[in-house]
Amino acid sequence: MRVPRDSLAISFKEIRQLGRDPISLILTFMFPIVLIGIFIVIAGAFGAPSYNIPVAVADLDNSPASQVLVNRMTTSPIIRVVELLPTEDQALSLVQGGSVLGAVIIPQGFGQSLLTTGRAFVVIQTDNSKITTPTLILAAVNIEAQNLASTSGAQFGVKQATVSVIVRPISGRPPSGDQILPGFLGMITVLGAFDDIVNAITRERERGTFPRLLLSPVNIISIYTGKMVATVLLTVLRTTLVLIIFVLMGLTIHGNILLVYLTTALIAVFTLSLGLVMSARIRGSSTLTILEITLTFPLFSLSGVFQSPELLASGGRAIASVLPWTYGNEALRRVIYLGLGPSAIAGDLLILFVSSLVMMPISLMLSRRTM
Repeated sequence: MRVPRDSLAISFKEIRQLGRDPISLILTFMFPIVLIGIFIVIAGAFGAPSYNIPVAVADLDNSPASQVLVNRMTTSPIIRVVELLPTEDQALSLVQGGSVLGAVIIPQGFGQSLLTTGRAFVVIQTDNSKITTPTLILAAVNIEAQNLASTSGAQFGVKQATVSVIVRPISGRPPSGDQILPGFLGMITVLGAFDDIVNAITRERERGTFPRLLLSPVNIISIYTGKMVATVLLTVLRTTLVLIIFVLMGLTIHGNILLVYLTTALIAVFTLSLGLVMSARIRGSSTLTILEITLTFPLFSLSGVFQSPELLASGGRAIASVLPWTYGNEALRRVIYLGLGPSAIAGDLLILFVSSLVMMPISLMLSRRTM
């Protein structure tokens, strides 16, 4: 009878201990429900009825036929014409700067060629560093071009017409490089920083070393700053290792490599800042680990690691737009594949930096309340 009695006592002890950590208790029951909900959210985010991929159009012809084609593209469910420009160079600069993902060039003489020979062409210049979007832009323009060709007989008196679409990728990944490598670098940075969070605070609390650190003459701001510096140093080492692997796989880094290190460092600092807020309220390392896994799983799908945020449904795009990691991944893509400089990624880095500054005072305040 002693074994069942002792087993029952231990069971009650475990339940009482779990009850002392309400967040862990809630996650015990809610984790499966949250996981199912995440799958539903992601499925909804990727189930986009339309994509609205931003493109610029340079109509160099300004003929009735070219105007019809432009009007057709403005109603496409796949692309969204955000700029109608007079020159090819202006459209090209928007693609190179990352403002749009493609440029459609309707050459001079487009309408005349369609009327006299029944054959014409348009040129699309795409940002090939984005995942899937060049193919979707090509498909959308090709659909509208063929619709114009099929209806041109009734509109312009042409018996049989053909409109070809010529693709000119102006920038992007080399053939040997994988299209999601910048996203993978961002993902590895986030995972490493999350692991630093568990080691930095929660496990120190469990070992009893964190309270001793707080009782020392060292200010808590210095404690958190020191932990951030350690995370930055570890991130530099992780980034170096990952870049070596990527280069061996054939990746070409077109931009300044120091900007890559700066971006990954800011991603890690923001992740650690957010984690410090979480760890101020969560005591157990296992609970924090479960919560981090729960957060990171949808994070990678929504922040542009596996697919461009522009391809998400409206709800998914809204979520992606408020995630600082989205801007970090975008900065890595622009530097690594497009070769852009500091001015092109300054806004992305500023969002990461400001987000970290917002998180740090919150974590300090919560830490003081839970000492």
